[in-house]
Amino acid sequence: MLGQAYARRRLAVPKRDKDRRAFQRRLKTGEVVMPYKGMYIAAAKWESLPYAQRITWALRTVCHTHPGWVLCGPSAAGALGFTTTIKLQRYVHIAVPKRSQAGRHGYVIAHFYKDMPAVKTVDGMRVTAEMDTMMDCGRMLDFEHAMVVCCTGLRLSGLPQHRLREYARGRKRISGIPRARYVAEHADPACENGGEATALAAILEVGACRPRMQATFVSPLSGGEIRADFLWERDDGSLVVGELDGRQKYVDPSMMGQGDSIDVILREKDRETQLNMLRVDVVRFQMEHVRDRGQLRQRLQAAGVPFEPVRRRSPFSGFRCKAY
Repeated sequence: MLGQAYARRRLAVPKRDKDRRAFQRRLKTGEVVMPYKGMYIAAAKWESLPYAQRITWALRTVCHTHPGWVLCGPSAAGALGFTTTIKLQRYVHIAVPKRSQAGRHGYVIAHFYKDMPAVKTVDGMRVTAEMDTMMDCGRMLDFEHAMVVCCTGLRLSGLPQHRLREYARGRKRISGIPRARYVAEHADPACENGGEATALAAILEVGACRPRMQATFVSPLSGGEIRADFLWERDDGSLVVGELDGRQKYVDPSMMGQGDSIDVILREKDRETQLNMLRVDVVRFQMEHVRDRGQLRQRLQAAGVPFEPVRRRSPFSGFRCKAY
C-alpha cells in the first residue's frame, strides 16, 4: 500500500479495518507517521522529503480522498508553492458554499464563502485561484507568514503588485480585509525567497522605512552587476544596504557555484568591499536578528537606516492567528 501510494506521490489511506490496525501498530513503533488522521507514510520516507513535497503529498492525498473539496488559504498556498512552511499545514483549509458547513471538523477548517472563488486544478488538487489565495492568507495569517505567501505568490504567478492592491481594495465586508489590504500594500515580488519576505515584514514592523528590494550597482572593479537585498537612501542622499545572511547559502552545495563555503564567504566579503568603494554602507543581519525585533531595530538604527517619523498602527496589532 505504501509503495502504490508513493508511485502516485500520495500517502497511504487504508480502507479495511485490518489494514488500519496494521498501520496503527507501526505508528506506535515509529515505523510510520500520520500527518493527517487516517493517512500514513513511512517515517524514513517522510523525513527524506523536502518540506514542499511533504505539503503537496499530504494535500494531494486529502484531495484524492475528498474529490469535491476545494483547498483555500494556507492549504491552497501550500499546493500552489507559495509557502513551504510545514507548520502552516496543521489543518486543511477548505472553501464551502454553505454557512452551515463552516467551522472546524477534526483536522479540517471549513471557510464559508458567500460567493465561491474561482477554482483551478493544480497537480491533482482543486484550489482557489492565486489572487484569492493570497487575499485569504492576508486575512487569515499573521503578518510575517502572509507576507511570505504574497511575496512568493506575486513572484511565481507573475502578477503585478498593483493588481493585488486593486483586488484587495475592491473587496468589502469580508472579515480581516484591512489586514489583507495592508499586506497587499507591502508585498514585493522582488523578494527572492521566504527569508527575504520574512525579513521585510520584520523591517516594517520595527518601524524602518520600506527598503528597495534587489537594487543593483555597477562593480568599480569588473563593471559587472552587484545586487543588494535591501537598500535605503538617507536624508543626506547617502546609501545603506541591508544584507540578510542565511545559513543555506553556506551549506547547500547547489548555491555555492564553483567552490565551497569558504569561497562563498570570500565572495561575500569582496562584494561588500566593492560596495564600500562606491561609498555605500552595509549592515548585515541574520535570521536570529530578524526573529528578535529588538536586535534588528538596534542594528538598523546603528547603521543609520531611516525610520518612519510617525508610525501608523498596524491592523495586525492584537491579532491572534488561529489558522495553524
